[in-house]
Amino acid sequence: MKKASFSPPSMTKILGVTLLVASVLVWAAIYGIGMALMHWPESGGFDHQLTIFSRGLGKIVESSRSPEDMRASIAGANLVLAEFADDGAHADNGAHTEDVAVFNVWRKDGTWIAGSPNVLRVPTGPFMATGFHDAEIGGESYRVYAAWARGHDYRIEVMQTKRGRQADFDSVMLGPASLLTPLLAGFPLLLLPVLWVVKCGLKPLRQLSCELAARPPDDLEPVEMEELVPELQPVVDEINSTLERLRELLRRERDFLADAAHELRTPLAVISAQVDDVLHAKTPEARLEAERGLQAGLGRANRLVGQLLTLARFEAKADKGEPADVADVVRDVLAAHALEAREKSIQLAYRGPDQVPVGCAHHTLETALSNLIGNAIRYGRPGGQVIVRMDVEPSLAFVASVCDDGPGIPREERGRMFDRFWRGSQSSASGSGLGLAIVAAAIRQHNARIHVEDGIDGRGLCVRISVPGPDGTYASS
Repeated sequence: MKKASFSPPSMTKILGVTLLVASVLVWAAIYGIGMALMHWPESGGFDHQLTIFSRGLGKIVESSRSPEDMRASIAGANLVLAEFADDGAHADNGAHTEDVAVFNVWRKDGTWIAGSPNVLRVPTGPFMATGFHDAEIGGESYRVYAAWARGHDYRIEVMQTKRGRQADFDSVMLGPASLLTPLLAGFPLLLLPVLWVVKCGLKPLRQLSCELAARPPDDLEPVEMEELVPELQPVVDEINSTLERLRELLRRERDFLADAAHELRTPLAVISAQVDDVLHAKTPEARLEAERGLQAGLGRANRLVGQLLTLARFEAKADKGEPADVADVVRDVLAAHALEAREKSIQLAYRGPDQVPVGCAHHTLETALSNLIGNAIRYGRPGGQVIVRMDVEPSLAFVASVCDDGPGIPREERGRMFDRFWRGSQSSASGSGLGLAIVAAAIRQHNARIHVEDGIDGRGLCVRISVPGPDGTYASS
């Protein structure tokens, strides 16, 4: 079954959805803050309205000459409240008079004097108490404010249902004007400037894309753009850095091909001459001698081609290999070079633990050590020694050292010793100059470091390979 492809959304869609979600979250925050401010005990908007209404009723009580005058004046207040309730009902928010505000006026002896027509005429709490309190009247929850007027002769209780408060608040916050106006007017006014800024900001990026698309494949020169915004400068810098690495890689590959062609030309010319000798040999002895020379020439060419392939494989990081015990790898490599060392009376030695439980790729490490040990034997002095030392830390980082007491390499030439096809000025043995280049390419597979110093007792050469542990730390030794 073919897996469905996923196309990431455009930046315009992302911004639109983000702003829409942000608008909803901001509105929800405003709704919550507004509810808290309106319902906050004593200092909230609704409680403040009750205190104002109570002070207005107190002035009516203070200015009335008799209870009859008080009832007449309070009747006018009831008419005003009824108008508020009718306006709320016309707005279709289900408002009632008690949802707006209702009240009772009592004498200090508990006699009811006047009040709203649609509220029970019962005290809502301790009769002498003043201030705010909650009460249950007729199965409805009320918020009540009580105060005394004309000394302590009359008690005024102003109240409002909590349901009415919430309905009043929602009629404002959840009404069409509160929801649709910000969505239809505010959201586009917010989105359009953002989209314009994004479009202008991405213009240099589109110009950069067009410039790169118009370039020929072999054009790896740095990208140069005028009036580049600071946010895109790191992108251009990274592109130029990548182009620089590509230029260096292509240069190295061209140099590699040129050097390989040059190095192969000599053994091929020798082989051609030796084939001619075989074809034109006058005697069986001369033919046998020519065939031996041809066989040796083919062997040298085969080794050179094998080294070129190994180097190319390592530099392409295409050879991961299987993990193996490093100590076993060292012993196997020493055993493979034992015969060559015996011919020059060179003593081989391994100094390290019997087991090195490090999951290191077998083939790359074996190739690196084999080239180092082979070079140490080939260029070492007869009767000398080659010591391979292994130091392992608890972090599983380790250092493998190959040291000899031969002629070594002058200090001023050690900086080039890992270049391809490089051969030292004091080199006496034959070779292609690829061995140490293969070592450098092999250890790069393990993010290892390589260090060169003087060899045994200050003579010869010692090459130290430091391989990091699983946590990326290197050995301190």
